[in-house]
Amino acid sequence: MPGGVVGGLSNSLRREVEGLWGRLIEHPFVVELYRGSLGLDRFRFYVIQDYNFLLAGIRAFSLLASRADPETARLALEIAYGDATVELENYERILPRLGLSMGDVLRAEPAPTALAYTSFLVATCATGSPLECLVAHLPCYWSYLDIAEAHRSELESNPVDIYRQWASAYLTDEYRGLVERLKEAVDRLWERGGGDIGRLRWIFKTATRYEYLFWDMAYKMEGWPL
Repeated sequence: MPGGVVGGLSNSLRREVEGLWGRLIEHPFVVELYRGSLGLDRFRFYVIQDYNFLLAGIRAFSLLASRADPETARLALEIAYGDATVELENYERILPRLGLSMGDVLRAEPAPTALAYTSFLVATCATGSPLECLVAHLPCYWSYLDIAEAHRSELESNPVDIYRQWASAYLTDEYRGLVERLKEAVDRLWERGGGDIGRLRWIFKTATRYEYLFWDMAYKMEGWPL
């Protein structure tokens, strides 16, 4: 197997961050959201930051599509289109229920962690290989699925309707299928040409760290010191 990877690159990368992945699933923001005890102010902060994160993701996937093979480009454009329509439209329905307007969201300054994470993703897709770009995005999509699966039972008794609506999107067959397609694309590109396994491991671990820090940012409602 290329680079000594066994069982596909995606699963190999995931196994190497097992401890960090568990911390993602049990972050207080996630636990409280799925139980329904999360303060609405924290969720409102998260929605603002995540909306702008999705906008950056659309740019990153568009950069990937411009440089990738047709099959990978098609997947990237499908994801970008889904983020631009389904994901953003879902948030736009939620905003009024949180007392927010679109202007509030677009005028909001990115928190330090959000800015660092989106800059990492866009830079990776602008200057790295298509495989590196997909590896950088994979922890986000995959961890949201694992989080939803891990806390499914709590969601069933969650008393906060807006939290149930938001989280249920990650328990659909469509979302699971998207994650599987991303994993398959990563494995396919690795098998076709490989790459620097050390750098790919670093990218996956860095993105996973940023996923944890993004939850932490929202829980603490992180701001700039000056």
